[in-house]
Amino acid sequence: MTAPEPPTTAATPRRITDPETLKGLSHPLRQRLLRLLTQLGPSTTTILAEHLDGADPGRISYHLRELGKRGFIEEAPELARDRRERWWRVPQGAVVWSNTDFRTPEGRIVAEAAYAQQVEDQFERLRTHAVAREGWSADWQEAATSSNSNLRLRPDELRALCEELNAVIRRWSEPGRRDPSLRPEQQPVDGREHVFLFFHAFPERP
Repeated sequence: MTAPEPPTTAATPRRITDPETLKGLSHPLRQRLLRLLTQLGPSTTTILAEHLDGADPGRISYHLRELGKRGFIEEAPELARDRRERWWRVPQGAVVWSNTDFRTPEGRIVAEAAYAQQVEDQFERLRTHAVAREGWSADWQEAATSSNSNLRLRPDELRALCEELNAVIRRWSEPGRRDPSLRPEQQPVDGREHVFLFFHAFPERP
């Protein structure tokens, strides 16, 4: 299994092969913080806490530092209005990893934990949308979709299919990309909403 992490850009992806680095994604709050920074753009602990149901700012700060140590996010000091403000943002370039890169028992445990947490988060977000979808306008309800397919492919064909799909996603990710030099309140209002797209492609035997 291969797991991409946002943001998706045309830059050369950074591939994670170190278990200690991947541990940064094995905690659910860190995955949520990474997602929020991707969606909102550069943010402070205070801004992020507003989107996390009153989570403790000290705990948020700790997990932001842990993400920063592993290179998933970086500080944006030029956005600070005084020495007390600490801004964080997601660097340009995609982050990818695959469980096949982790051969040691410890590495496999870390990779499995990170992947399991990611899958749990994906389906929790899908369940949340299913409950709240009536609150969206008719245009958004009609635009949202789901699909599943049963194909017969060789490994090389499945890789080619996934590469084509990722190329399409990269192309569509560009128009609404957040400006990393602007605070959330400075980002343009253009009628776009955050759209979550995920898919899993894997072999199975009937």
